[in-house]
Amino acid sequence: LDVTSSQLLVTDRDFRDPSFGHQLRETVVSLLDLKVIPVFNENDAISTRRAPYEDSSGIFWDNDSLATLLAKELDADLLIMLSDVEGLYSGPPSDPQSKIIHTYINEKHGKLINFGEKSRVGRGGMQAKVAAAVTAASKGVPAVIASGFVTDSIIKIMRGEKIGTLFHNEANVWDCSKEVTTREMAVAAKDCSRHLQNLSSEERKKILLDIAGALDANVDLIISENEADLAAAQDSGYEKSLVARMTLKAGKITSLAESIRAIADMEDPISHTLKKTEVAKDLVFEKMYCPLGVLLIIFESRPDALVQRLQL
Repeated sequence: LDVTSSQLLVTDRDFRDPSFGHQLRETVVSLLDLKVIPVFNENDAISTRRAPYEDSSGIFWDNDSLATLLAKELDADLLIMLSDVEGLYSGPPSDPQSKIIHTYINEKHGKLINFGEKSRVGRGGMQAKVAAAVTAASKGVPAVIASGFVTDSIIKIMRGEKIGTLFHNEANVWDCSKEVTTREMAVAAKDCSRHLQNLSSEERKKILLDIAGALDANVDLIISENEADLAAAQDSGYEKSLVARMTLKAGKITSLAESIRAIADMEDPISHTLKKTEVAKDLVFEKMYCPLGVLLIIFESRPDALVQRLQL
């Protein structure tokens, strides 16, 4: 790959030396200035461990805990640990009920995770990675556990994409979005539809006008987010025609806002009586519009399609 690397061997004894941190930083900075990638390992030749793959004594005993020590000593901005799975799951990744945890909160997830069997190779496994990541985060170094099999996973993490599991010392105060299931979204939509039916025509009209106003007020932000979506789609190899349909320009956003205002100005069809027939005394049949209910509509790569469906 035409990459120059240098192997640096360390032991527990090195980290007990007060001057080691300064020497370590100088060495790494010098190597990086020379465009040499430093690769750290334990010096097994002079290790004091009785059984290297079984003795867990000492300051570190696997690559994960070693990586945490180095990240702290080097005052790293981020620690990335690669695994053979996409990140930390709530249970064994092979279990269909397990879900990936995108942001780890020790108070919330610490006692709930059911770890699977450790890999047959190496010393640690996912449990060791989590322990190392928690330690790194507590020392002010954010950590991400992600898959080493995903193409460009490190680059994607550095771009801030939602890859793997993030560990951060302030994660417990973040307002993390709750992962919801498809059924939960459908039930919420049905509940909202009942609430909308009970609103007055003016209240429903105001909601639509507020949506149109929000589109006009956030054109720059929408275009910025759309450009990020387009870049991700192109990186993923989507067809050019698909990417083209996904593109939003200022004119299209303005058109969307005007279309929503046009819907708001339409006659409210709910409870609108079309016909009345008195078939007998005190017995009147009425033909009237009523809400159809909640529709699930799947459309491909066209943000403006939502308004068109509303017009129907």
